[in-house]
Amino acid sequence: MSDFDSTPHKRKPIRRPVQERSLERMVRVIEAAEHMLVKLGPEKTSIPALAEMSGVPRASIYPFFPDKYALFAHISQIHTRSIGEAIAHSGVSRAGTLNAWVGTVIDICVIYYNEHPAACVLLMNGFFRDTDRAAHAAKNISIGQLLRNAAERFREYREFPLSPDVATIAVEIGFACLKFGYAQEGYINNAVRNEACRAVMAYLDLWRDAPGEDLSKQNAL
Repeated sequence: MSDFDSTPHKRKPIRRPVQERSLERMVRVIEAAEHMLVKLGPEKTSIPALAEMSGVPRASIYPFFPDKYALFAHISQIHTRSIGEAIAHSGVSRAGTLNAWVGTVIDICVIYYNEHPAACVLLMNGFFRDTDRAAHAAKNISIGQLLRNAAERFREYREFPLSPDVATIAVEIGFACLKFGYAQEGYINNAVRNEACRAVMAYLDLWRDAPGEDLSKQNAL
């Protein structure tokens, strides 16, 4: 008898690790959620509908996302991190003036939001949970610190106060303009981009070579 059995055997399918399969499923759920957010909006997006669209059973979704708002918060955090990374890797540090720096950062945000409509739906229309609100606030604080560092490098302005945090307030002003533009048009156009730059720089110009005493009087008015 031969040492090798020539009888064909059915090979059992190789099972992928549970963690890998779970990751793939969650990617499908997130992609389906972003599609539904853009097409239907947050109110009409539901876990049962996402399960049907993604092909992932509801029983496999709920352990990760107990409800749709937990999923929205997770997607919001993904986009806030991505915006921060886009700014960090943009080469904005090569800007020659603070005005150019602000314009570059706003351009990055405008391009990102216009290319990711689900991010607009979630981040331009308000927040659903404390977690995504905290993620958005952390992003603004991080960008504010970059702004503060840039201002110190250019030496065009006095040191921005920390209380209140002037740099982060400037970032909030810029995003408020972008939110206004999105609410009006469903996207952020170049005119709104320009107004965001003007609004941020007008606020920051209060600290351009302004004596501390005079600035205090301005703030008291």
